Amino acid sequence: VIKKHAKPSQENPQGGIINREAPIHVSNVMPLDPKSGEPTRVGYKVVDGKKVRVATKSGEQLDK
Repeated sequence: VIKKHAKPSQENPQGGIINREAPIHVSNVMPLDPKSGEPTRVGYKVVDGKKVRVATKSGEQLDK
């Protein structure tokens, strides 16, 4: 949801701040930590010769 400042118009005679839904870029989405269920940043580790994503809060592996 974004806040849009609108001038008075035929559709919105009062004007003011309007709440609207808007798309969010994939880079701004955080994965959930498998342990706590809270959003976490992503780190990387090498496990068995493969690079895997790891939750920075708990250290749990995100890719299974």
